[in-house]
Amino acid sequence: MSMQTVLKNKKNNKFSYIRCIFIVFIVMFFSFCAFPGKSSIGQTAVAQQPLWINWDNMDFFDEREIRQMRQKTLPSLSESVLASKFIRQGPNYKKRVAITFDDGPYLLTEKYISVLQEYNIQATFFLIGVQIEKYPDEAKKIVESGYEVGIHSYSHRQLTTMDISSIEDDFQKSLSAVKSIANSEIRFFRPPYGSFNDTVIEIAKRHGLTTALWCVDPRDWQVDDWNLIARHVIEKAENGAIILLHEGREATLKALPSIIEGLWARGFDIVSLSELLSDEII
Repeated sequence: MSMQTVLKNKKNNKFSYIRCIFIVFIVMFFSFCAFPGKSSIGQTAVAQQPLWINWDNMDFFDEREIRQMRQKTLPSLSESVLASKFIRQGPNYKKRVAITFDDGPYLLTEKYISVLQEYNIQATFFLIGVQIEKYPDEAKKIVESGYEVGIHSYSHRQLTTMDISSIEDDFQKSLSAVKSIANSEIRFFRPPYGSFNDTVIEIAKRHGLTTALWCVDPRDWQVDDWNLIARHVIEKAENGAIILLHEGREATLKALPSIIEGLWARGFDIVSLSELLSDEII
């Protein structure tokens, strides 16, 4: 081997050595930035979790990941909410409202979701068991998009006309249907037609469910005028309002952008039902 070749190999080895050191330095630097709670020997340092996540400053996640994180980090329900028989409205000392959708899923579900995603707002979907079985892909789309889901009975029968065993069976089938498409915690139950009694409430609580009704209802299930639907919601909304809308209706879908913009114009934040009910109701 010539002296020139030896020198060339030494130079290459020296360059490779320097490059390795540089790469190790870069890896250590980014590891420190990404995992500041880790010590130099790989043990987790005691660090307090942030009390609030700035969702508007998370450029390194895509929109779908952020929506999923929103759902997974929903706050706990307040003690006053958990102790209540049922809830019609959230706390009235904050300008926040929750939009909820009943009766889904339907073939129009994905279009509803598209509007919500366009405006980057949360909503809560109360699903019917037989509809989940009929439209499983649409139901999964709700969950995969990061939206909160609750149960709205299995077949939309009036539960107060049923005996105890039939009511219990309805809850079991409803929960099984929802859990077939969602691994997330199910917190809420909404009785069909808003009809309930002590037996229905008691069974819901046994399943760890809070009965959530509403205080703003544009009756969009019987009104075909999207403008009337939107105007009713915007005018009647107040602090802590739980807004009732329905899936599978073209007029409701058309009204949704106006509802969102109108609520914003009045200064309301639109949040998930869990977030609305995370504060104590006085």
